Amino acid sequence: MKRDERAVLFEREVLSPDACLLHFRSESLFRSFLPGQFTMVRLPETSGLLLRRPYSFCDVRAEHSSFSLLVKEVGEGTRALARLAIGTSVDCLGPLGSSFRPPPNDRTPLIVAGGVGIAPFLAFCRMLARRGQRAIVLLGGRTSADLYLRGEFLSLGMDVRSATEDGSFGHEGLVTDVLAEVLNGKTSFELYSCGPTPMLVRVARMARERGLPHQVSLERRMGCGMGCCLGCVVFVHSTNEYVRCCTEGPVYDADEVAWERDPYPL
Repeated sequence: MKRDERAVLFEREVLSPDACLLHFRSESLFRSFLPGQFTMVRLPETSGLLLRRPYSFCDVRAEHSSFSLLVKEVGEGTRALARLAIGTSVDCLGPLGSSFRPPPNDRTPLIVAGGVGIAPFLAFCRMLARRGQRAIVLLGGRTSADLYLRGEFLSLGMDVRSATEDGSFGHEGLVTDVLAEVLNGKTSFELYSCGPTPMLVRVARMARERGLPHQVSLERRMGCGMGCCLGCVVFVHSTNEYVRCCTEGPVYDADEVAWERDPYPL
């Protein structure tokens, strides 16, 4: 059930010079949460920012009545959120959107994430660990500073492999290079991905060539998060029409997405 409630920032965990993990206390947002869902955050009126902004739930800890958001400073809204003072309360609407489906027991979950695209997968891996499933997690970034939350995935028992474009950590090159090595000759995977669109397209193509199931989480600009503004539409093949990423997504079967269509042509 969607709720609109106040959440209080109680901890900021610095991950890199321009990224942090914000921990909020909330009475009820976490109770009906599923990995892959997101919340729309409205900052205090003093920020001057009127519209809510979408953020994936990075982690939810029911025992602490808290949830966490991964924030990278890329614009005015993310900068204002990342720099909130401890003790500040924000308005949060959620949980919103669709969620990841766990794989059957005979398939290994294989996660491909670029930069802040790793955000929705920490809670997903926590759920997999509770089910006794071990995922292979491929992290990609321009430099080692972009490989967020690597230690957290290792602590959950996940098989973590990394790639950086500058070679500062792990494989020198793209995370899809590592994916090609993992997929070589093996077919018992279910793929999950989130990150830059060119990366998602390559992952979708590789999964399709091998006949592997692939769930993708799309990041889109959202004005309302309620399906009203139509600012986040995605063209899908099953109905041959645009659907709303905030309500029908953000998690889709990758073959459903018409990657070549407007408004996000490649």
